[in-house]
Amino acid sequence: MMEAGFFPEKKYSQNFLVDDDAVMRLVESASLSKKDRVLEIGAGTGFVTEKLVETGAFIHAVELRPELCSYLSRKFEGVKNVEVIHKDILQLTNLSLDFNKVVASPPYAISDDIMYLIFEHGFEHASLVWQFEFADKILAPPGSSEYHPLSIIAQYQYDGNILQKISPKSFFPVPNHFSAILTLHQKKKNRTIPNYPIFVKWLRTLFRFKNKTLVSVAKQLDKNPVPGIPRSVLEKAIHELGLEHEKVFLLEPEDFVELYRECVKE
Repeated sequence: MMEAGFFPEKKYSQNFLVDDDAVMRLVESASLSKKDRVLEIGAGTGFVTEKLVETGAFIHAVELRPELCSYLSRKFEGVKNVEVIHKDILQLTNLSLDFNKVVASPPYAISDDIMYLIFEHGFEHASLVWQFEFADKILAPPGSSEYHPLSIIAQYQYDGNILQKISPKSFFPVPNHFSAILTLHQKKKNRTIPNYPIFVKWLRTLFRFKNKTLVSVAKQLDKNPVPGIPRSVLEKAIHELGLEHEKVFLLEPEDFVELYRECVKE
């Protein structure tokens, strides 16, 4: 970092994974080969990147900070299977990159935004280092206090697992919390979600009233409209599926998708 003329800043949520064993476990969990194209979010000074490069997979190493991008470009000069991209990951519209796997230790401050973004793109496998509580939220079951729209999207499309809990001492600077390696592997059955951006907005609207029944929530759509899904359409779909008295936070991921499909089928 001294060589790169860089020091981590709190406002960017920069805590770099520097424990070799944890880095190797993260990379190995993705089972990479030369046929894979990998998205790495927040490449930093390349602690993870250099291990990814050794697998032979092609790496899109995305980094926001210009001084780190300059350092990464020098570090991997002449290496054919890595592309250093100086961009804010959230500004890469629809993630216009060719990748099938995601392996990264991204900035925690934008964890929700990153997950919504990569879910929209789709992937075969992801191995990600997140704050432990966030990883736990992704896998939270219906009825739990942590159940969240991201839990639904993740569990509908992927099989998830917390592979390893990581000590704060594995990072520089040392954070105040434990982290975890979260793995997500695409389910064999095709589980695409039609018009994903609308689905996300619809889910987030429902979860604003997660302790209410669906019939009660439908009445809220007049004040909290979702494009293409007026109150009458949602109420009709709820009755068609017999979900009138079900509370939002108790529905299974499959129930949400089935209800959404009923709303947009016309």
